[in-house]
Amino acid sequence: MTFSLSDAGRLNPELAHNVNQWWLDAATTAQVDLEGFDPDALLHQRTAWALARDLVIGTIYARFSSKQQHSTEDQIRECVIWAARNGILVLPEFISVDEAVTGRQLRRDGLERMKQILQGRYASVLLVFKASRLFRQAFKGYQLIQEEVVEEGLRAVSVSQGIDTADKKSWKIQLQTHGLLDDLLLDAIADHVRAGLTGLFLKGWTTGPLGVGYRRKELPHAPLTNRGLPRTMPEVDPKVAKLIRQHARWLLKEMPFKEGLRRWRKAGGPCDPRSTTGQMSYQAYRRLFGNIRLTGRWEFGRKRNQFSTKLDSVKQIEQPDDEVATFLCDELRILEDETFLALQKLLRERKTGPRGPRQPKQAQLWDLTTEFFLCAHCSQPEASVRFYQAGAKGQSMRCKNGDFCPCTSAVRRKDAVRAICEKLTELINRDHKLIEEVVCRSRKLDAQGDDDLRRQVVTAENTVRTLSRRIDDLYELSGQGSEVDRREVLAKIRAVQSERTAAQIEVTRFNKILDGTTATLSAEDVRSLLADFATLLQHGASGELGEEAIYKALAVFRSLTGGRIWVHVEPRPGRKHSNVRGVFCPQLLHAVQTQGHQTPLTDAPPESEVSVWLRQPPRLDAIAERVHQLIDIDGQSYREAAATLRAEGHNVNSGNVWYSYRRWYEMQGQPVPDQEYNNGQPRQPQSP
Repeated sequence: MTFSLSDAGRLNPELAHNVNQWWLDAATTAQVDLEGFDPDALLHQRTAWALARDLVIGTIYARFSSKQQHSTEDQIRECVIWAARNGILVLPEFISVDEAVTGRQLRRDGLERMKQILQGRYASVLLVFKASRLFRQAFKGYQLIQEEVVEEGLRAVSVSQGIDTADKKSWKIQLQTHGLLDDLLLDAIADHVRAGLTGLFLKGWTTGPLGVGYRRKELPHAPLTNRGLPRTMPEVDPKVAKLIRQHARWLLKEMPFKEGLRRWRKAGGPCDPRSTTGQMSYQAYRRLFGNIRLTGRWEFGRKRNQFSTKLDSVKQIEQPDDEVATFLCDELRILEDETFLALQKLLRERKTGPRGPRQPKQAQLWDLTTEFFLCAHCSQPEASVRFYQAGAKGQSMRCKNGDFCPCTSAVRRKDAVRAICEKLTELINRDHKLIEEVVCRSRKLDAQGDDDLRRQVVTAENTVRTLSRRIDDLYELSGQGSEVDRREVLAKIRAVQSERTAAQIEVTRFNKILDGTTATLSAEDVRSLLADFATLLQHGASGELGEEAIYKALAVFRSLTGGRIWVHVEPRPGRKHSNVRGVFCPQLLHAVQTQGHQTPLTDAPPESEVSVWLRQPPRLDAIAERVHQLIDIDGQSYREAAATLRAEGHNVNSGNVWYSYRRWYEMQGQPVPDQEYNNGQPRQPQSP
């Protein structure tokens, strides 16, 4: 038996060792025959041992919600002991856990792993300590058990509640009754906790995380908390309060919030205590000046979490005033009422967020390719930072880090995609040798691939025949010997049948691959593909494609660029605007083979990088590359280079060439080399 699942949601080695010991101890007490059982044996060997002794294979799922809980081990231990007493073998590989994960969350590593175990029929019994471990909402737990377990012919057991789907007449009513009682219990507990926290709040004691501008002050004579920690009360942090007042004055003088956030970070201002990034975010900065606590008015219970079945998530519901506890304390005041009210008016005027339903519009190529553009300055080897839509109506794009990118610049998405498409079209029209190279290589690949695949098919078919003969031999022995011998033979038969099924699948897969590699691209096919590429790119860049064709153009764009275009922003000394280049490796050969349903060549030569202006540069920057070629490679003087450029249609003189030559080296980050007079050429005599 092969078993390959993700390590996410799996037991740690120490707990896996404990599981084996718990099961052995409980099985010994239950007088299970443990002869021949080796907890260190391979998975398929332990499975075969269990099946030979009529033991059922089980899987366990355990979960706890908060970081302060550590009940995974207790849940698993109780389930393992119950399993051993009821003829079920639980292997550590078939146990899935979610630690510090709420039951309202649908996507969980351990839960997904448990589903894969059941779907793969690696286990036939699902064990949980309590049904609420599956989902906090009872109806979702019922749905999972009904759809993933019962309807698939499997079995589920809730150990602590005594619910077993093998009892077909009563398990449904038991599960629903326990779910209803759990919901009522949680509501009662929430009411008690809320009442207790309200009492602590009215005393002026700390009941949760403090916002920015406040800190904890220990109360030495107050009783300790339930965790044995000193009781505290909030007090104003003078340093942070001074910073808040200063920013409030700046904001009321029309300073943008983004500039305020930049100054806050530069001054080392603290972040929201619930922040996961370790720095103040834009939204948290705005919320800071909308917090009524800054006026010394503290409220408790203004918003309450409520799970929405429709949204499948928790949302905060604002409560009426009679449900909110309030106390006033001038010692906790940071801003005056007039300043705070003026800030609220400012926040309303600069309101952000959804502005109503979007008007439907036809998707264009530049709307679908923004994710391919990556910031070359912020990206790291382990993580790339992509561009996102920005600007009015999302017409531009910029680095995810926004104003905090060291080389921030907004680029019009339409212009950038059009420049890339024009460059790709130029490469397609220029590369005539590509056709012959693709045809020759694809034919060579087909000839070699077919021979290799045929040999693999023959080997797999021989394996199937060998395993079939072994099964026949085992069937002849199945009716001989004692009852124990017959069980061992049947277990071996099932194991060999699994191996034969896997070998048959391999034969089918190889035959399908063999059938798919016989078609060879002709020269005409490649020409047609290249023509289609160029047409799709041209029409896609101009916005002339329909709803279906636009996604074909997207696939071509992704294949030709590799889905990675590095954006380089080059500041110009003494200038406000910067130059923006896009650098990518064109993959024409790979794209032709992929779109032509050919196996890509692994030994294809790597493509060289291509640089494209994503924003139209100044005139002298645009010709800098050509000037560099004329002077450094062709050895021309400034005047000769100017004459050559004028012949090519550029209105320049030798002074322009001199400046453009230096700009090329500035853009490359290199020093300008010392040039001999007239680039080392003799001065031409003036005509009389």
